[in-house]
Order: sequence, then C-alpha cells, then structure tokens
Amino acid sequence: MADTPAFARGLASLGWSSDWETKQLDAAVAGTPGRVVRHDGVKVLVSDGDFLVHATFARSMSLAVGDWVLVQNETVSGVLERSSKLERDNLDAGPQVIAANIDLVLVVFGADRPLRRRKVLRFVAFAWDIGAQPVVVLSKTDLLPDGGELVDELRSWIGDVPIIETSIETGQGLDEVFAVLAGQTGTLIGESGAGKSSLVNALMDDEVAWVGDVRETDSKGRHTTSHRELHLLPGGGMIIDNPGIRALGLSSEGDGVEQLFSDIEDLAAQCRFRDCAHRSEPGCAILAAVASGAIDRDRWLSYRHFVDEQSESASRADAKDFLASVQKEASAVRKARETRDAPDL
Repeated sequence: MADTPAFARGLASLGWSSDWETKQLDAAVAGTPGRVVRHDGVKVLVSDGDFLVHATFARSMSLAVGDWVLVQNETVSGVLERSSKLERDNLDAGPQVIAANIDLVLVVFGADRPLRRRKVLRFVAFAWDIGAQPVVVLSKTDLLPDGGELVDELRSWIGDVPIIETSIETGQGLDEVFAVLAGQTGTLIGESGAGKSSLVNALMDDEVAWVGDVRETDSKGRHTTSHRELHLLPGGGMIIDNPGIRALGLSSEGDGVEQLFSDIEDLAAQCRFRDCAHRSEPGCAILAAVASGAIDRDRWLSYRHFVDEQSESASRADAKDFLASVQKEASAVRKARETRDAPDL
C-alpha cells in the first residue's frame, strides 16, 4: 500500500459521514470501507484516507470513480448504494456510469464564445437529474472587459443557480470555487474547450489534467481528459475530472426540468383542465402567461422541448423493457420445450 497525500487523512477527508455508515452492507459482506479514486479498467485504486490499494473486482460489478466500496484481500467485496451517478450513453452497451456520489456539478462555459440558452439549460437540468446541485462557472472572463452582461443573461435563464466568474490567468473566482467544494465531491461538465481541465489544474496547483489546444476559429477544444480520477483538493473537498461527455440526455425519471422550470410547473396547477397539455387548450394558465409576457416565450419553448424529450425517453425505456420481457418469456418457453422433448436416458 502507498500513502495518500499529507492533507488527506481518514475516511472523513474523502466525504465519509454517518450517512454512509448506515448504508454499509450486511455483516455477510466483509471488508474495509474505502473510496474509488481512479478506475484503471481491470483494477481500481481505492483510498481509505490513509492508504491506497489497487483492488481487483468481479466482472459483474459496475464500478465508477467516487464509489464507496468494501475491500478485502485487495479485492472489492461490495459496493455501497450510490447517492448520485453521472452516466454517458454507450450505443453498444447502454448507459455507462463514469462517476458516482457527486454533490456538486460545476457547469463550465467559456466567456470567449456566445452562450446558447438551450445548452445552458440542458446542462443545469442534467445536474439536478443525477441528484446533484448545479453551479455554473463562467470561465475565461479575463478575455472580456466586462462580463456583467453575460452574467445577467445567465441569471435570466437559470434563476437562483449559483454563478461563479473565473479566470485562470488572473486567479479570479478560484477562492469561490474552493468555498463551494469544501467538504463536497464535485465534477465538471461543459462544452469542449471551455477550460475544465485548466480549472482542475488551477485548483490542484499542479498539472493533473491534460490541457489541449483550442481552435481559434470556433474556440472548440479536444477532449483531453482520457481517464477518470478523484482529486483531493488542498484544504478539503474533492473534484472528479472525467472524459468529455458528448451528449447529455434528460432522464424521464429525473426532476431537473421540474426544478429548472418551477415557475412554469407551478402555473400548470392553475389550468382549467387537470390533463391540460399546454398546447391549445382553453383555460391554460401557462399559455395565458406566455401571451401576457409574464413568461418569456423562448423559455416556454425550451421547457416544452425538454418535456417532449423526457416523454420520448420514457417511451424508449418502456419499449426496451417490453422487448426484454418478451425475450425472457420466449427463452423460458424454449428451455421448457427443450426439457420436455429431451430423450430419457
């Protein structure tokens, strides 16, 4: 085993609390608790706050950086139930969990490019969807003489979600980022080239994440982080750096859209009909608010777009579950027929 950094001592330094004590597996699963701080494919690096161990795990286990696990004889013997998880779509194998037990999602956008409303809303809603708190980070503010207009624009879109203006060049906002991450586990999502890896390096005061070139034509960068790792921040708190996520789908079971558009959701209760679809029905409180200007039309269109996306996601999930049940039933019938027709020996 190897020592962990000097500023990290004990499970508490990794976010362990009495809540996790109650989630420990039953007595039949033995092992010492620790947290996955790096995933190396066939092994995971696990820390108990004092020591590190490379542990093997069964193929049936789906482990991610940030997971709390039990380790016995350098083998993962159990995984504690997650409080949140960050997934990305894998077309061949389905959703892949890439980080777990996240408290905060730092949604990073660069001030060196135009902000797109729907993309900002999607990232913020996604953070709530996975069970974490979003914090919007506006990076590269040193490139603008006054970023106030951008902040005002963001505020009109996302309401009370915290916004932190940062600059790696001047150090602006880094203390605020440290403050929100104190005692918390955070991760970063955002557009390519927005400066996520540079922010991690600045927080760690070390080159822990690869930084790639940004094209001058469109301010786009390459996905430079090729692995996932949990970094302990000097003075407390943790950050998970992870490979870029190309697509963020909104879950039909998440409440990100409901939280982001709570004003519109509240109005729905005032519609004349309980099953109002908010399209063209008489007595629709939402349409009346849009017509009067009380609700911005673009905001309403974004809300409708995300709700439709959630409905499509639910339909796909139902179809997938139905197909799986049909295949399972067909397999059972086939096995029963093979057993019945098998010759007696």
